[in-house]
Amino acid sequence: MTAIRFTTEKEYKGYIKVNSCGKQWLGDRDYNTVREAGRIDFSINYIKKGVGYCEHNGKNKIIPEGSLVFYHPEVRHHYYFKKEDSTQMCWSHFSGSACSLLSDFDDNMPVIIAIRDRKQFESAFEKMIYAYYNKQLNGEELCDGYMLVLLSLIKESAKTPLKALNNNINTALEKVLSDMHVYFNEPIDIKKYAQICHLSEDSFIRMFKKNMGYPPYRYQLRIRIERAVEMLENSGLNVAECGEAVGFSDNAYFCRIFKKFTGYPPSSYKK
Repeated sequence: MTAIRFTTEKEYKGYIKVNSCGKQWLGDRDYNTVREAGRIDFSINYIKKGVGYCEHNGKNKIIPEGSLVFYHPEVRHHYYFKKEDSTQMCWSHFSGSACSLLSDFDDNMPVIIAIRDRKQFESAFEKMIYAYYNKQLNGEELCDGYMLVLLSLIKESAKTPLKALNNNINTALEKVLSDMHVYFNEPIDIKKYAQICHLSEDSFIRMFKKNMGYPPYRYQLRIRIERAVEMLENSGLNVAECGEAVGFSDNAYFCRIFKKFTGYPPSSYKK
């Protein structure tokens, strides 16, 4: 008797159907995923925190925080994550005629898209995942409806994508983002980053804010506070030790910035 292999890969002839979805923290080890033939459905991997990487035709690309990589059916998948980045990823596999919303994207390669309204996008993604795993309570229609919202937000975000920059600036900005996530606990070096992008410091700051939604100083603070949250949740370090580990030498300042970003003091968050 031939065993039947379970798979979430499905083609759907209707309007929209979520075949599988979820979220994952990728900070315990390095991860590497390769699907030589891709999948028969559509796929997105969204980087909620940290950074991801994908490879196509021997070229590696960074998937910055707040961005996603999108795959058409039967496009080879190769994406990977590094332990030190402590990446949080949300993912979905889906199919249906509504996927034509993304028909403008290149269907022969992975497409990286920076999401314009991260708060709205992440809220819809979380609700979709919850609905998917609570179908008896919510019904499949709610889950599929949130996927349709995500497709619309992706299409809207792609109107002004990161790749619209000229190639030199795009490559340089990817390098800057990678360095910021690696060296987040060190003083930010605007002069160095501006030189990488071949811009003056003022022009670099304007360019960075235009494309990432935050000035570089605030972007680095977000990385630091997000890493601090992870440490408070997953390590035995006390508040002062967490603050020092993410680059704050002044514990009072760390507590003030932490509360500004999260709404809670770090001591309460740890509890």
